Amino acid sequence: MNAGICPICHKENHCHMVSGKDPSTCWCTTVSFPDGLLLLVPEEARNLSCVCEACVTKYQEEGAEGMRVPQR
Repeated sequence: MNAGICPICHKENHCHMVSGKDPSTCWCTTVSFPDGLLLLVPEEARNLSCVCEACVTKYQEEGAEGMRVPQR
């Protein structure tokens, strides 16, 4: 499990908390993560890897119907 990879789309999540940057400046501190989106995170990745901003935006715009979770 790579904490710098989104557990939904498997692309970089650009999380400051894992990159060594100031966590208070991370994009994730200014958005709300819908419960339905967090349910899409595989159980083995929960609380270990951040969902990326693109997935948060897509879920907010299209809901769960718009999300395609790649199989690994």
